[in-house]
Amino acid sequence: MKTPLTRAGVHHGVYLFALGVLVCSLPLSRYVLSLSQFLLLLNWFAEGRFSEKIATLRKKPGVLIFISFILIYFAGVAWSANIPTALVKIKNNLPLVALPLIMSTSAPLNRKSMIRLMQWYTLAVAVAAAICLFVYYTNPAASTRDFRKISLFMPHIRFALLIIMAIFFLLYHTFYLATKEMRLQKVFQILTALVLAAFLLVLRSFAGIIILFITGTAFAIRVSMDSGNIWIRNSLVVSIIAVLVIVISFIARVNITNFHAPAIDPASLEKRTANGNPYEHHISDKTLENGNFVNLYICEPELRKEWNLRSSIPYDSGDRKGQPVRTTIIRYLTSKGMHKDSAALIRLTGEEILAIENGRANYRFRTRPGLYQRLYETLWEIHIWRATGYAGYHSFGQRIIFYQTAGEVIGKHFFTGVGTGDVYDIMLETTRRNNETIERRWKGEPHNQYAFLFMSFGIFGFTWIIFTWIYAVYVNKAYKMLLFNLFAATMLISMTVLDTTESYDNMVFFAFFFTLFVFCGGIQKKPDYHR
Repeated sequence: MKTPLTRAGVHHGVYLFALGVLVCSLPLSRYVLSLSQFLLLLNWFAEGRFSEKIATLRKKPGVLIFISFILIYFAGVAWSANIPTALVKIKNNLPLVALPLIMSTSAPLNRKSMIRLMQWYTLAVAVAAAICLFVYYTNPAASTRDFRKISLFMPHIRFALLIIMAIFFLLYHTFYLATKEMRLQKVFQILTALVLAAFLLVLRSFAGIIILFITGTAFAIRVSMDSGNIWIRNSLVVSIIAVLVIVISFIARVNITNFHAPAIDPASLEKRTANGNPYEHHISDKTLENGNFVNLYICEPELRKEWNLRSSIPYDSGDRKGQPVRTTIIRYLTSKGMHKDSAALIRLTGEEILAIENGRANYRFRTRPGLYQRLYETLWEIHIWRATGYAGYHSFGQRIIFYQTAGEVIGKHFFTGVGTGDVYDIMLETTRRNNETIERRWKGEPHNQYAFLFMSFGIFGFTWIIFTWIYAVYVNKAYKMLLFNLFAATMLISMTVLDTTESYDNMVFFAFFFTLFVFCGGIQKKPDYHR
């Protein structure tokens, strides 16, 4: 006998549908993501039951305390000079008010519905990753493009956070929710998790990889403890130590091999090229490429003449990555241990000339692309920053400047901050005043969520916002839930290197999962779960 359709049932069905659309659009479409929230809000108002919803909120003080953070944003408008940006910041934070209100006062989600939502979310993340790979590697120009462009729907580091959450749900479901009879599903879920982890390597998101390693290690330790098997626990400890030793040893080897060189004997340096032209030797410059000094044996007149004969891109212009061509040529020749003159340029193949035109500054990047290249570039940026203090166009060095600038701003506006809308303006103004060399496309982001909040609202506003997060978790005892702890760790670590919740996509991601785990009970494992 069919259950009669009721108004409450219709609204609950629309609610579930809208949540499904929301989780599926998180990695795929910002436009649909906004539509799903509009549908949730419209359904919530159409449903009515406001006296009942108010009574529910009174029983959940954590919700009201949590959403009170928005009052700080409104207050911060009063001392903001950039009102349009302040209003945009308030608008972008509305999901962190609306989703807790809607989801905590709607009919409770049962365990099956929560699992289904997470499954749809994981599928959407996998589909987004597949689309990114297909588009990138079917593009004839893929090899010349920035690896960050692999992520089509949002910046690669932000996509990494969504991938990590999908990986943890797959593993959590495999070890804590799936029954013994679900053997094939368990295998499929583990394989999918491994594929998504491999995709993180393709993205070359160091932040994402490090976050996954830290939180993944914690998850593995928890699983081994829950198993009660001493052999598994000890094997895991040994494996973690072995991985750490291998990774640290590899990084140290790459660093020592490429960025430590013997002392220079000026008397032994050749003075002229094979054509009789003088070399330039900048002995005081200690920058290296593959262990070779970059600024020794340079004859720019020969380089300019020979390069302009072999390439349609002028020597005194930029390569396809926007880098000075002369710098890319010199670094590329240095990476091969060659002098920087016409004789060396003549020996390069047409393919190597094309590689330089595309901005490839090291010959090894042709044979060892991917994670090795990303590691090398990071270590090279650190090396350049230490050797010269230069950080322009370098991700690592610029972050140091961002953090130093943020610290200076915080020091000057410690108690009240600069206001809801002025962080970007004050960061740009401070770096200009300090004559810092920063990429032109930088808009003033501090790349640290904690610094952003502190700069915006000062010590009091910052403290209250952090308190609202902690209080909601504490009163709802969400800290007892493994899946929430993995989500929280992912978000909290990401906030040290990213303005995590200043992006609309990541804001909705944070709002939805925080609400699901903290205010809706989350997905608890069964007391008698089977592995």
